[in-house]
Amino acid sequence: MIRSIGYDLGLVPVSLLAIVWSLGGGADAVHQIWRKLAGFQGSAEPIRLRRPGVAGSVLNALVSLVLGLLSWFLLMMLVIAVVRGPFFGFVEDGPFGPDTWGGPTKAGAWAVHAAVAVPIIILIPFVLRGLALLQAASIRRLYGSATSRLVLPATILLAIAGAAFFYSWTQQI
Repeated sequence: MIRSIGYDLGLVPVSLLAIVWSLGGGADAVHQIWRKLAGFQGSAEPIRLRRPGVAGSVLNALVSLVLGLLSWFLLMMLVIAVVRGPFFGFVEDGPFGPDTWGGPTKAGAWAVHAAVAVPIIILIPFVLRGLALLQAASIRRLYGSATSRLVLPATILLAIAGAAFFYSWTQQI
């Protein structure tokens, strides 16, 4: 689980490098950096059975960048859930009015924040693991390895849904 989170955190810089190197003609360097990242997670390495074109490599890196940014956002949500959930009473002094979660008492607000945060704390690491595995599968597919036909559509759909989720979250701030 920890390795997948590290993999997800590495997606943003690796994707940016992959975009720059793909546009600069460094296809071998792009392949090597994806292999190193796959080795970090312990997933199957993307063995080069075919040489992807520049457009395919850049588009895959862009989707990987979006998944990496989504992973960073989810990790931030995990930290917020840990700090403001079970430890809500230590980080928030109030006031606790009738319109607040669990208000008007501090104990009620603490209980509601903990009840919402605990499932988030449990689920987000599994979501991050799934993102890492899906992205690794899309890279293997890019280089010609046999993967499910659903990997590419699922990766693109997840990237779009993740961007929409982030946008909707920013609208509530």
